[in-house]
Amino acid sequence: MRNILLVRGGVAVAALALAATACGSSGGGTASTAGSNSTPSASSSPSSPMSGMPVAAGGLTNTAAAQLYAGLDQLLREHVDLTANVVQTAITKGPSSANTKQALAALDQNTQSLGAAFGSVYGAAAQKEFLKQWRAHIGYFVNYTLGVAGHNHKMVAKAQKDLAGYVSQFSVFVSGATKLPKAAVAADLKDHVSTLETAINAIVAKKPNAGLKLEMAAMHMDGTAQVLAKGIVSSKGISGNVTGAGSSLRAALTGMLVQHVAATGFVVQTAVAAKGNLKNPEVKGAIAALSDNTNQLGAAIGSVYGAAAQKEFLKQWRAHIGFFVNYTLADATGNAKMKAKAKKDLAGYISHFSTFLAGATKLPAPALATDLQGHVSTLETAIDLIVAGSPRSSAALLMAENHMAGTGAVLAKGIVSSMPAKFTS
Repeated sequence: MRNILLVRGGVAVAALALAATACGSSGGGTASTAGSNSTPSASSSPSSPMSGMPVAAGGLTNTAAAQLYAGLDQLLREHVDLTANVVQTAITKGPSSANTKQALAALDQNTQSLGAAFGSVYGAAAQKEFLKQWRAHIGYFVNYTLGVAGHNHKMVAKAQKDLAGYVSQFSVFVSGATKLPKAAVAADLKDHVSTLETAINAIVAKKPNAGLKLEMAAMHMDGTAQVLAKGIVSSKGISGNVTGAGSSLRAALTGMLVQHVAATGFVVQTAVAAKGNLKNPEVKGAIAALSDNTNQLGAAIGSVYGAAAQKEFLKQWRAHIGFFVNYTLADATGNAKMKAKAKKDLAGYISHFSTFLAGATKLPAPALATDLQGHVSTLETAIDLIVAGSPRSSAALLMAENHMAGTGAVLAKGIVSSMPAKFTS
């Protein structure tokens, strides 16, 4: 299982590496042929439980452009979620705690993945410059957080000025690489800064809408991923259609599934901070954000398979969230019997939900069950560590999020293969 997760954590980097290989190939084959023979991914690696599934129309989800879009969506969503994790950890454990240091380490792992992805297309010098500017803007967000938490208006103003400078400088850098209009890039970066500042404010103040503000900041990155992917594909002559139906489905599922884990993690974090009080306003708000994510996933399934399938999806998906809540409460109270019951319920969910998905997507039920077990296992581990107050919780949460990128890839491929008439591009 660990090998599968490591492959999935590198999906985004591999996607951009494929793009670089594709645009650099000549004579020996097309761009898509070069990529398909040389690049590992969650859906095609021999380590993946879903390898060997039928391709057909599902290939629309695995073009170089589609991999690029989904990979950027994953990493950019995780950037926001991991930044929020740093903020939540700093205010609950202390800015200098081992937990906060490890939260920053998980965030930097995401940064390194983004840098490696960028470098795989534009080279080592571009990667170095990307990392320099990206890490700087994270530092400015840290300063902003400390200023807000300490009611230090001067520090907040300095951080905002630094972030404005980052928007200006980084938009020039990105525009130069992708040939996207500098003003449009700057406007998008400004919205990233604004939505994440709003989320940070809400998390520090423990507001009931903190979960929803975090979700909004993460969702903003979907558009950023699409714009960047289109610019990179256009500037480097990469094969595939970024905004094609198959590509869009894969990116959407990737983003929503990553957010499912992040939102669940935030529910657990806020519940632990509230000493298990699920009626605490911030906890209720975090649960509302998780429910909103659930409704988005249900709508996506319903848009392809109809209202009855959407209803069944929501029934089973909401049930498994409830089982995770029970698991968390059992962890927090040391109730071994309750924990065993929650694990049994989650095992039952794996069995029932894999059957449901197999019926819709025509993917093999055993392979789906294996993938769902990976989701349950990685999220259980993250929950255990969050409840225990372990510094390793941030790395575990990132691993659980990374797992979902592979899930999004294989589900998108199965959906498109099972309903080709709905996905013609």
